[in-house]
Amino acid sequence: MRKKQEGVTLIEVMIVVAIVGMLAAIAIPAYNDYITRSRRSDAFTALETVRAAQEMFRAETGAYRNTADFNAGLLPGCSQGMAGSNYTISVITGAIPPTFTVTATPTLTGRQAGDFTLTVNQDGDKTYNGSPLTSKSWEDLPRHP
Repeated sequence: MRKKQEGVTLIEVMIVVAIVGMLAAIAIPAYNDYITRSRRSDAFTALETVRAAQEMFRAETGAYRNTADFNAGLLPGCSQGMAGSNYTISVITGAIPPTFTVTATPTLTGRQAGDFTLTVNQDGDKTYNGSPLTSKSWEDLPRHP
């Protein structure tokens, strides 16, 4: 009498490995895109925080804090590293009429290297890599640079 052999064949194992590989090929890029967009939200928050602080300062004094004041930490709640290690925040101001532009530049060695450079000005106009957004929402930003 012959025993019935049990177990999985090499073909069955190869099919399972191929299916897992295909799922990983789809899931890993989607996950990385999600992480990139979540880090980008730190930059959005930082830009809007600096913009609000500048507007509050202008309401009190009639002018915006200049670049040196921002770099010295004189704008309450704002600093160059406020978006974490992924972006550097900078401010450029103009005197007549009073203007400012806040920029979030991805750090070259950070996890967001190669991502969009984001800006917002005193009028709330938002741009990425120099291109204006078609609406006032950062949600309209393309997924990839």
